[in-house]
Amino acid sequence: MNASNGEREALAGAVELLEPAPQFTIVIPTCNESDNVAPMLNRLNAVLTDVPAEVLFVDDSDDGTAELIRVAAADAADRIRLLHRPPGQRSGGLGAAVAAGIAAARAPWVIVMDGDLQHPPEALPAVVEAVDTAGADVVVASRYRASGNADGLGGPVRRLVSRMSGHLARLAFPYRLRHVTDPMSGFFAVRREAVDDNLRPNGFKILLEILVRSRIQRIAEVPYTFQPRLAGASKASVREGVRFARQLVRLRVQTAVRPSSRVARMLGFAAAGASGIVVNSVLLWLLTRWLTVPYLAAAVVATQAAIGWNFAVIDRLVMPDVEDRARRRFGRFWLLNNALLPLHLAALAVLVQGLHLHYLAANVAAIGTVFVARYAAVSRWIYGGRGSAMASVVGRTAVAVRGSARVRMTLACLFTAAAFPGTATRLWADLRDSEPNVPLVIPLVVAAALLVGRLRPSAAEPEVHDRQVDGLIAAGLLGTAAALTVFAPGGATPRVWPLLAAVAYLAGATVLLLGTRAAARLRWALILPLMAVVTPTAALRDVGGWMVVNGAALLSAPFADRLGAGALSVRYGGQPLVLTEAAAPAAALLGALLSVLLAGLCCFGATPRFLTRALVAWAAVLATAVVGLICALLAGRLFGPDAFRAVTAPGALDLVPAVTIAIFAWRWSRTVAAPRAAGRRYVPRGRLAAVALALVAGGFGGSALASVAVPVVTAIFDNTVLR
Repeated sequence: MNASNGEREALAGAVELLEPAPQFTIVIPTCNESDNVAPMLNRLNAVLTDVPAEVLFVDDSDDGTAELIRVAAADAADRIRLLHRPPGQRSGGLGAAVAAGIAAARAPWVIVMDGDLQHPPEALPAVVEAVDTAGADVVVASRYRASGNADGLGGPVRRLVSRMSGHLARLAFPYRLRHVTDPMSGFFAVRREAVDDNLRPNGFKILLEILVRSRIQRIAEVPYTFQPRLAGASKASVREGVRFARQLVRLRVQTAVRPSSRVARMLGFAAAGASGIVVNSVLLWLLTRWLTVPYLAAAVVATQAAIGWNFAVIDRLVMPDVEDRARRRFGRFWLLNNALLPLHLAALAVLVQGLHLHYLAANVAAIGTVFVARYAAVSRWIYGGRGSAMASVVGRTAVAVRGSARVRMTLACLFTAAAFPGTATRLWADLRDSEPNVPLVIPLVVAAALLVGRLRPSAAEPEVHDRQVDGLIAAGLLGTAAALTVFAPGGATPRVWPLLAAVAYLAGATVLLLGTRAAARLRWALILPLMAVVTPTAALRDVGGWMVVNGAALLSAPFADRLGAGALSVRYGGQPLVLTEAAAPAAALLGALLSVLLAGLCCFGATPRFLTRALVAWAAVLATAVVGLICALLAGRLFGPDAFRAVTAPGALDLVPAVTIAIFAWRWSRTVAAPRAAGRRYVPRGRLAAVALALVAGGFGGSALASVAVPVVTAIFDNTVLR
């Protein structure tokens, strides 16, 4: 088809020269749209007078549309271009045409719109403004955002199909499309560098593939009204609907394999680990039940089989491709998992021998305890790169030890545990025994939450560290710890003095490793463990137990029976399971209340805001304690006596208020933490301090560590453990 002189003049009048370096490439895919070319260019010219843009037509036509575009491009070669795809190169439909246009674009931003004028050019200024102001990687022109509408779809059936298609896409990709109201839109702008180079579009819905496959961090939307078609025939059909369904399934499957997102990769690793738990548990059951192998020895064999299974799954489906051979990757994976095997076995023995859990349930819990360490090590050492991966990890670890306040605080706690191993054993005893004191786990967990949030100083705090002052204060604190250890008086409360000594040592270690200012900022968190020496009066314990038990009785009335004034009962297969008032975390409630007060003072000071936050936190602690009792009753009713004994073991329900108040303390401390300033050092030099603290810890705890280590080693090789 040849353009007439009148058509040439109309096209020539529709174009004016723009900036030589465009900011936007407007990609317009066309297929037999000859009647729409001139109106499209006229309307684009009217709205793009001040916008540096080029127009790129990607044409799959056979009706002469390409010839009309060439005529227009001859008069404005720097702003109108044509990419004509011959019949043999048109596979993939409209989506492939758009992908070809994005690849050929010269501008940093690409705006995609249809050539049938159902995407009105008059909406382009709003899209351009959003690109300039929203800071997004993609700007979607949405028919379903605010004032937008889809009336131009031409009938309720097509509108319903459009809506349902969008809902299906969001169901398939709930995280990626959580901020997108119109994932089926064909009118959008995208930053060219953010588009994945390996797009494989098939059909109309190229935006969906870009959002799912590409490096999109932020998405913005602008509303627009979808217009009726001006001329030509719609390309939508049942065939295109089937193609969309197949494309959606293909995208979901392909993006689930070797995901690029860290969160998705970690979830995939967890799913692979869950399948490995099934393999591990089945093999463990077979070995112990049918071959009567001791459970720890059976756990070793089952773990080897699970290691092979997990590697096959994560290497093929979860982790990214690397250049190392599979045999070398498997060797590293096997060594890493077997290096973590002692931790797995130790946790398994504690759960079986200490908490009397069934060995299968304990095995699942033990695997969970090492999940985070396993994922971090696997992703970094095996799939993080070639050759220098281990050296890189070692170097980063050394830098972290030198400069990270959190790592140094962890070192201070480890030195304290080495110097006073009795404190760790006291924690274990508190978890196992029901004593009148506040359980040590509560102040320890809350202190850890505060330390995480309060380590970073305020922006106004000076960076200078006076090592002489630090040394003098630390010497006084360490001397106090030594005096309390050597001259501690006997009496009815022998746990008080070792705990005071441990707190003094921890404060001295904090001063040496983090500086005096950091120790002053963390003083409330450092003294929280002293709350374990508080003993509630009988009246307070009775009041706390009464509140929790009665609250649980009220909410569990449909499935639990009230026995007397302070006991609840459920039945499992006709067997009664009784929850007494003694199992309620009465002493823990007092510890949580005191921890709330100290955490609030640490973060807010003595202000009305502190009082309000403390009351809310205390109400939440009481509510979660009640919920903990209800969950214990439900565990007994649904899973039987073993589960009931596990969740009502002494100290188990104390963890509920501990975790609750720790969450509040962490959130409070996070709200007052100062942002990190570039180039600031928050900690003094601490190499010599760490050596000195290690020597002092060895002097304090040498004999105690020996007395603790010998029974542990003996128990590991004792037949009673392996039995």
